Amino acid sequence: MKHTIFTKTKLATSLSLVLGAAALFPVQAAEEVPADDTEVIQVTGIRSSQAKAMDLKRTSAGVVDAISAEDIGKFPDSNLAESLQRITGVSIDRQNGEGSKVTVRGFGPEYNLVLFNDRIMPTAQVSGTSTRSFDFANIASESVSGIEVAKTGKADLSSGGIGSTINIRTSRPFDADGLVATFSGKAHHDTSVDNSVDGDGDNITPELSAIVSDTFMDKTFGLGLTASYKKRHTTITAATIDGWRQFNEESSEFQTLMSNVESGFATLDDNNENPYGNYFYARNVGFGSTDVERERINAQLVAQWAPMDDMEVTVDYTYSKLEDESHVDSWGLWFSGLGNITNAHVNENGTFDYATEVGGDYSGTMTQGSTENENKSLGLNIAWQVTDNLELELDAHDSNAVSEGTDDGASSTFFILGALNVSDKTYDARSTEIPLLSANFTEETPNSDIHMLPEHYASLFTGVVAGKNDSDVTQVQLSGSYFVDIPDVLDSIDFGVAYTDMETRAFSSYAQYSAGWYSETGIWEDDLELVMLGNDFLGDFSGGGNDMVIPYYYTYNQTAAMAKAEERYEQSYVPGDWSDDHTIQEETKSVYLQFNTETEIAEMPFSVTLGARYEETDVTASSLQQEAESVIWMTATEWLTQKSDDFTYTNEKADYSEFLPNLDLQLEIVDDLIARVSLSKTLTRPSLGDMKATTSLTNQPKVGSRTGFAGNPSLEPFSSDNLDLSLEYYYGDASYVSVGWFNKDVENFTMTTTSYLEYDNLRDPYYSEGADLARAAAAAEGEVASDEYIFSWMIKEGYGNADGFIEQSDGDPVIEWAVSRPNNVEDLRVHGWELAWQHWLWDTGFGFSANATITSGDTDYDVENTEEQFALPGLSDSANFSVFYEKDGLQARLAYNWRDDFLSATGQAESGGPAPQFTEDYGQLDLSVSYEFNDNVSVFFEGINVLEEDVRIHGRYEEQMLRAQQNDARYAVGARYAF
Repeated sequence: MKHTIFTKTKLATSLSLVLGAAALFPVQAAEEVPADDTEVIQVTGIRSSQAKAMDLKRTSAGVVDAISAEDIGKFPDSNLAESLQRITGVSIDRQNGEGSKVTVRGFGPEYNLVLFNDRIMPTAQVSGTSTRSFDFANIASESVSGIEVAKTGKADLSSGGIGSTINIRTSRPFDADGLVATFSGKAHHDTSVDNSVDGDGDNITPELSAIVSDTFMDKTFGLGLTASYKKRHTTITAATIDGWRQFNEESSEFQTLMSNVESGFATLDDNNENPYGNYFYARNVGFGSTDVERERINAQLVAQWAPMDDMEVTVDYTYSKLEDESHVDSWGLWFSGLGNITNAHVNENGTFDYATEVGGDYSGTMTQGSTENENKSLGLNIAWQVTDNLELELDAHDSNAVSEGTDDGASSTFFILGALNVSDKTYDARSTEIPLLSANFTEETPNSDIHMLPEHYASLFTGVVAGKNDSDVTQVQLSGSYFVDIPDVLDSIDFGVAYTDMETRAFSSYAQYSAGWYSETGIWEDDLELVMLGNDFLGDFSGGGNDMVIPYYYTYNQTAAMAKAEERYEQSYVPGDWSDDHTIQEETKSVYLQFNTETEIAEMPFSVTLGARYEETDVTASSLQQEAESVIWMTATEWLTQKSDDFTYTNEKADYSEFLPNLDLQLEIVDDLIARVSLSKTLTRPSLGDMKATTSLTNQPKVGSRTGFAGNPSLEPFSSDNLDLSLEYYYGDASYVSVGWFNKDVENFTMTTTSYLEYDNLRDPYYSEGADLARAAAAAEGEVASDEYIFSWMIKEGYGNADGFIEQSDGDPVIEWAVSRPNNVEDLRVHGWELAWQHWLWDTGFGFSANATITSGDTDYDVENTEEQFALPGLSDSANFSVFYEKDGLQARLAYNWRDDFLSATGQAESGGPAPQFTEDYGQLDLSVSYEFNDNVSVFFEGINVLEEDVRIHGRYEEQMLRAQQNDARYAVGARYAF
């Protein structure tokens, strides 16, 4: 039972105290008159919340950590993910500098199940792919009374989390007596807006929240309302490389380079000592400034009714909406490939860390994004003490999550201009964190360092991306406890049945329209604005700031530019019809039984929990199938996969069943010293993106990036056999020390294997007879056979169509596509240590908390091997250290979170094959200070990332930068009124 207002037995009393430990209470507890010989210690605020969380950890079966609110509307952090990272073994992923998703014991967001008041909730993202990964940015913290992180499995927990099951609990009117109200206001200051390139956005934004609840009619009826509004502006500056393409000596592009070297068109300093003979080459090197405007609305209405002493009925409705608008200003140089090189250096890793290519354009891409996430949930809970020995609980909810683009259905629209006076360009990654990007120009501007001028720019094309994800979860759970009270044998039996129906549908489309395809220069002369970059721009990285060789770019108004191009080129830049449409339905029926016993061994209290859960899941997957018809070469650097206008839907079915046992043993060796042993089996369902019932080929089949994806609805869930050992010593009202060891043996991990497939109808004009003639012409003229030369020669010689594109022909060679498909093929073992110490220094008001997680496993990624290989993204060591002070109304907290470098993802947009992404170690310092003038009024100050720690992501080697992002500090000041 999660919450009852009636207790008839000692065991029921204990369970109510344990399960209610994280409930919300006012800061000042109700005054009691103790006996004369009773010492009263009253704790409030930080210490009180930590004591509640510690008590829940101590009294739970298995390994459970928790965070409890200090008071109504006063959760420790304004972002739930930021709070969760304080828990041992929990790390977070950040988006726009804000906590978004969590990794537990090295298992990423998709391996952790997030519950909302014990309910499985739908989640959605604007993409052609559905997701199970819960985004904590959607939920305001004000209504949250506590979070429980169960790291071991139990029969009465919903399945889905190998890493953990995270349960978010919200406040209820019956949690407090009478009227309780809290009103809070904040002013957020994001220093990144001050440091932005264009200075747009508000650097001070508001956050407002209110919580009001009351009980009536002798606490037989209660109403509670929580509402919050938050607005935030932020600016993100970053340097990016879209991917490092991989080659070997036998590849056609490498052979072209060597031919150019032998002919004297190129020079190469090759120091490659890679054991596999691999080479790696950067694709698109650029910079960007992203302005993000975010608005979040949360509301929850709860009604509770106790029609009789032994029954409690709760009805709740929860609503949240998150709107994101982004404006991305990016610029840089596209590196076509080895055939365009005139001078290069290869280091011992096989990385082209210095390269000069002929031709190209210095592009300026503007991107507008607009999305809305909306979540709705209606729930009913009935708790009934049927007899002194039997408790029943019925819980049902119908919940929906929708994420979609809001700009006429578009989630993202981009428009490209480019300066065409680049004669050659160079990237240099030999000695700086950000590669140095430079260029020579066909026209030098006398007496100036600015050689790209507005008259050099022309427009290329625009792209419109649309997406929508609609997910529904209907869940009914009937659970109960029967108290048998057979001393030393059996105290209670927990049981339950549940039905969960999850259906998710994801749509997406991509439409590409002409904006002249660089046919006219000079028409944008009056539309461009020069922006000079100073040391503030990426100055925290070597290669950024004052190190930048081209310290300027041109910006423009994207909306006005697109309107101008629409009129000039007679286009309408609107979203296309849905080209991706994937529906997945999972129906899961489950039943569980769990036995609880409390006894003694050699006068040491000993408890046993033994249980099992059985589940059956039926899967139905349906996808829109659209056949690829031809490949078109549109410009020297742009390609298009032309697809059929005809659509068909697939329909595939699968099913599986799982038996999930658990055994938890707890022994109190001496007073307050507890030893635990937990054995359990848990599962995580396969990624929804992997379960698509379709095969699709990339829309932009650039040379070296001809890829495709085939889904697999018959994937089995990942299952883990878990062993946890821990020793915990609770020596104070909010002080403890613990050490734990865990081991997870996981089966059925998916691995994406790549097959190289050919489709007879898809031909390659890049290796056509005309292209070969162009290469021969380049050699005869003493020119480099670059993509620009080949494309221009073929158009001039009549190989193009009326639109200036080169279409495939029957005589062209068949294209080889790298098509990836997930399969259950891998097992792994992950194990590690968790250490934690929380201590308050008597009555001084000072305390600290420190924890560390050390993980390892047989999932090392071999960076030198370019074949498909399995590894677990997210596995890393982490540590937290916090100090706090609380006395006489003053509260202060200083918290430092650190995460070691780790494999964060597999796959790079332009790698041309399987490739890793590594996030380098990261540490963040946060602080908060508050002062209570009286029981009603308090003021507070918060600082996030006050040391302004930056993020850098690289590929196989550190010189293969993928992203270098400069993060700035955020501050907030506010006031709270409570009564």
